[in-house]
Amino acid sequence: MRAAIKTDNEGEIILQEIDQPKLSSGEVLIKVKYCGICGSDLHAYKHSKGYEFVPKPIVMGHEFSGVVVDVFDASLEHLKGKNVIVEAMNYCGKCENCLIGRKSICTQNKVIGLHFDGGMAQFVKTKALYVREIPNGIPHQLAALCEPMSIAVHAVRQAGEISKTDMILVQGPGIIGFFVSLILAQKGAKVYLSGLEQDYKSRLSKCQTFGVIPHIVESGNLDEKVDIVFECSGSNIAVKSGFRSLKKGGKAVLVALYEHETTLFLTELVRSEILINTSYGSNPEDYDEAFSVLDSLSEKLIDIMTIYPLTEVTQAFEDGLNQEVLKPILAISE
Repeated sequence: MRAAIKTDNEGEIILQEIDQPKLSSGEVLIKVKYCGICGSDLHAYKHSKGYEFVPKPIVMGHEFSGVVVDVFDASLEHLKGKNVIVEAMNYCGKCENCLIGRKSICTQNKVIGLHFDGGMAQFVKTKALYVREIPNGIPHQLAALCEPMSIAVHAVRQAGEISKTDMILVQGPGIIGFFVSLILAQKGAKVYLSGLEQDYKSRLSKCQTFGVIPHIVESGNLDEKVDIVFECSGSNIAVKSGFRSLKKGGKAVLVALYEHETTLFLTELVRSEILINTSYGSNPEDYDEAFSVLDSLSEKLIDIMTIYPLTEVTQAFEDGLNQEVLKPILAISE
């Protein structure tokens, strides 16, 4: 089968013929239709700090959709022919966090496409436990957005109840920040999505379709303080400016992953009783709401994707890295 292989060389991914995966007990084989390129994929592609754990060579990809074409166990025959996506995080189901419903921070968590071979190939195997059937009416290319949408759903849940009177700033117009902002707008909040001037054409301008207000960082601070900040940019500078944008008693939810340490003057946050929360990954139930959001906004969301054939995988990675497109998607078997 054809697969996109991340090599030992920084910034290199190549197309290669490799053996089709062999199934073991509890596993299914999926013919991949579409696979998204995630920020984590881009970090691994560039050998960024914090991604040293990614083995090489590896088939990356954890945002994929496809069709189950084979199963190992007779008990899984009902899955054959099903249109599916796969939960990216392979949780153990047995540790303390899993048992209380916090599978996103399972102590044994492994991510398909980062810890072991993923979906940037014609076929991929996975444990049936992590397979989710795509609801009728959602096309495969849209279903490939379910995993990043589930991360945004999880982040919004970390902030608690969202009110229609809330003013919210989402920092960073990457796909997670973009999805966080549109979910919040769906809930009726007044939402700003901030980014750099260079982000406007390919990213920020698209948010207005979803009722989100674009804010260019270079234009200065917002005219009003906000109730909640979602930090999705990964910028140390943005972390500090985000806290300055909050009202006293406001909330900050840190969603991005950072390559460098950040220094904060905590006294200012203490005196304002700023509540700080973090959000990582998603839980199985977050996928249910993610599918619902995809279904309700399907016509608009199709326009945010840029589809590349698998043969143009390097171009897709470079365009994503250079922020030329909002969401690069590889067409694997279409």
